[in-house]
Amino acid sequence: MVSLATSLLSLLGLASTALCSVLARDVTTTTVIVPSTSSSSPYTAATPGTPVSPKILFIANTFEFGYLDAYNFTTQYTGNLFDKVFACTEDGVICKLECGEELVSASQITALMLIPGVDLRKSYVIITGTGGVNPKYGTAGGVAISTFGVQWEWGSMFLGDDLPANFSGQYFSAYAQLSPDKYPVTVGSEVYKLNEALVDRFYAVGSNVTYEEVSETVQNLRATYEFEAARREPFLARCDTVSSQVYWSGNVAGENVEYYTDLITNGQARYCNTNEDDQGRLLALFLGAVHHLIDFGRVSVIKAFSDYDRPPPQLTAYQSRFFVGEAATEPGLRNAWKTIEAVVDDVLGNWDTIYEAGIKPNTYMGDIKGTLGGVCDFNSTASAAKGSVQGS
Repeated sequence: MVSLATSLLSLLGLASTALCSVLARDVTTTTVIVPSTSSSSPYTAATPGTPVSPKILFIANTFEFGYLDAYNFTTQYTGNLFDKVFACTEDGVICKLECGEELVSASQITALMLIPGVDLRKSYVIITGTGGVNPKYGTAGGVAISTFGVQWEWGSMFLGDDLPANFSGQYFSAYAQLSPDKYPVTVGSEVYKLNEALVDRFYAVGSNVTYEEVSETVQNLRATYEFEAARREPFLARCDTVSSQVYWSGNVAGENVEYYTDLITNGQARYCNTNEDDQGRLLALFLGAVHHLIDFGRVSVIKAFSDYDRPPPQLTAYQSRFFVGEAATEPGLRNAWKTIEAVVDDVLGNWDTIYEAGIKPNTYMGDIKGTLGGVCDFNSTASAAKGSVQGS
C-alpha cells in the first residue's frame, strides 16, 4: 500500500508541474514591445552643439521606453563616442536616454554628459526599468522607489564541490574570509545613497497613483507566498536596488544578497529590486556630479517589478525562474511609467517654487567614501584580512 506521505508528495509534484505549465503558457502569450528595426529615424537631428537643458531626463533600456506614451520625443542630439538615442521633446523640457546595461551604460552616460551643448546640471534624472522583487517587501507588477543603490559583485566566490561545507552561499565579502560577519574592505562604488528628501517627495506623489493589476495567473501565484507584501496587489514600495552582472534567483541567493546589503549599509538599506543596470548608471552619474556635470541630489531610481527573486513554497528556484519567468513585466512597466508621469507633473508644476533651486538633502548623500562631502552615515571602519591583497 502506498503511504499517505508518498501520495501527498506525488500530488504536490503534479500540482507544481501543472502550475509551471500554465505559467509557461501565460508567459509565452505575453507580447514584448521592441524598437523598430527600420533604418529611418523618427527624430529630427539637432545641429551639433545645439544647447539643451532639460528639466527631466529618463534613463532606461530601449524596450522599456516602448511602454511610455505620455511624451513626444522629436529631436535627437548626438556627439563623439556616443552611439545611443538621446532625444528630447520639442521644447527641450523632457529628454530620454535609451541606455545599455551596467558597465556599458556607465560609458554611455559619461559620453552623454560630454556632448557639447547638453547641460544636465539642473536636470532631474529618473533611472527606471524593470527587475525582480524580494517578496518580503514588494509584489510582481508593483514599483519601488529607492534610497540606496548597492553593487553585489564585490566579493569572492566558490562553486560546486569547491564550496566549503559550512558556507550558506557561494559568495562572501571581499577580504572578509576570517570574519565574514564584519564590515568588509571597500573600493568606493559598492553603495550610493540618494537624496532622501527627494525620495520622500517622490514617494508621497507616487503613492497616489492607481496601478494596473497583473494577470490572473500571476495573482494565483502570488497568493501562495508566505510574505504579506508578495500577496498584495501592485503597489509602490519604498526599498532599495541591488545590481549584478549575474541575474540571481532563489532563496539561497536572495538571502545572501539580503545579508550583504544589510552588512554593507549597516542595516539601513532594504533590498527589494534585482537588476543588471542601476549601479553602472549611478556610478557614471556620481562621477558626473564629482565633476559638476550633474547634481546628484536630483537623481532618483523608480523601478518596476517583473518577477519574484525567489520561488513560492510549491516551486523550485529553477521552475520559478525559467517557467514562471518575468510574467509581470508589462503591467509593472506601465505602473512604473504612471508613477514617473505623476512625479514629472509635480516637478514641472512646482518648478519655480520648489524644484529649480533643488531639494536639500536631509541626510547624508553620496558614496561610501564621502567623496561629495559630508560624513557617510552607513559605513564602518574595515580591516583587510592579513595576507590579502589589500591587507598585506
